[in-house]
Amino acid sequence: MNKIRKMVAAFLMMAMTTVLIGGCQSNSSGSGTSEQTTAEISSQNQEAQTQEPANDNTVLTVALMSNDWLDAAEQIANDFTAKYGIKVEYTPMPGEVEEYLQPKAAAGALPDVMSINAGSFGGDLAENNLIIDLSETDAAQNMLESLKPVFTSESGKLFGIAGGLSSTLIYYNKEIFADAGITKEPENWEEFLEVCQTLKDKGYAPLAVAMGDGAISNTAWSTGNAVEVAAVNPNYISEIADGSFRFDTPEQARIFERVKTLNDRGYLLTGSVSAMVTTLLDSFKQEKAAMCFQGIWMAGSFMESPFEVGMMVPPWNMEGQKQGVVLGTETGFAVAAGPNQDAAIKFVNYIANEEGFYTYQQSRGSIPSLINYDESKVKMTDDVKEYVNRLLDIEITGAYWFEILPPSVYARLPQTFQQVATNEITPEEAAQVLQDLYTAQ
Repeated sequence: MNKIRKMVAAFLMMAMTTVLIGGCQSNSSGSGTSEQTTAEISSQNQEAQTQEPANDNTVLTVALMSNDWLDAAEQIANDFTAKYGIKVEYTPMPGEVEEYLQPKAAAGALPDVMSINAGSFGGDLAENNLIIDLSETDAAQNMLESLKPVFTSESGKLFGIAGGLSSTLIYYNKEIFADAGITKEPENWEEFLEVCQTLKDKGYAPLAVAMGDGAISNTAWSTGNAVEVAAVNPNYISEIADGSFRFDTPEQARIFERVKTLNDRGYLLTGSVSAMVTTLLDSFKQEKAAMCFQGIWMAGSFMESPFEVGMMVPPWNMEGQKQGVVLGTETGFAVAAGPNQDAAIKFVNYIANEEGFYTYQQSRGSIPSLINYDESKVKMTDDVKEYVNRLLDIEITGAYWFEILPPSVYARLPQTFQQVATNEITPEEAAQVLQDLYTAQ
């Protein structure tokens, strides 16, 4: 993660000197996944994945994780068609990337262009020739080198183009904080609980989270992992990869314990246990909760709220613990092997490196993952710039769940958090669930 920190610093030096206007989303979630392996998938549909060139009537099928930038995604599709004369059949992914793609891969029906997360799932698709190596594309040549390893398969295929740099944070309603007399952001878990109690006593729902999909994996698990695991074990990523990591530990249990505490004390917005990420976003913007745990990719949308929004580093560290943050890559873009792959590469270049990139970035206020771009077309609020600066001062950084966990483990995270929050299982039992899934893979 040190490389990523240096890269963020370089980005700030290059881009943040420009005064940019404010306000204009693995958002990755993470739910279930089929147990069928990509090797089995490959053997079933190898013949279907031909690579003959598309004809003049090409219609690209494009499926993107775009819940928080639907209008921009449709505009990008329309603008691409206008520029290249290639029709686009666009579909928003209704759920998780892996959950959506795996049955389509099994049926030999992957979309021509798709959202893809960093990590083993995309790597397996590439190794089995279901998605193509993008390393020679224009988008890849202009992608920050520090982000390429997590999008690279075992044999060295670059299977995805990053959608941006990413971190998680807690957004808060400054007007509600002022009304409750809160003048200082909490800096550790104990202070955070005090803030929650103050808000609750004042009649506000303190915090909105979403356990119905992978938003909880982005936030509570990934942040908890940074504080509890990355802070004490610098080799945790390689240990997870080689099969020697242990999930049945007090550190892992404490990741779940935090969410249990928030729910037991009534600090979570009603419905958070079953909420999906879209509900979470609406709830915060409608002032139903004082705070919202989400990703930096939502900054553009949240800064359009009818109230002033603050951004805080998640105070997930216990008193005496060092603060830790998530720092990684946003969901990226991949191309299926098949007759439309040349046209699909044009689309990926367009959305990740040409005009479409600016439509995408402006709608989200996200942090670019490009080496060269037109700074005058990038929109980022002062709050986002200041928040990224604060990230650089934090030594401990952790990876996102989808970058490091095997599918058998991360698919179960949302359900496990739900079970802990509703007292069906204990935090220690939750840690054991992950260990059992990890051992059985």
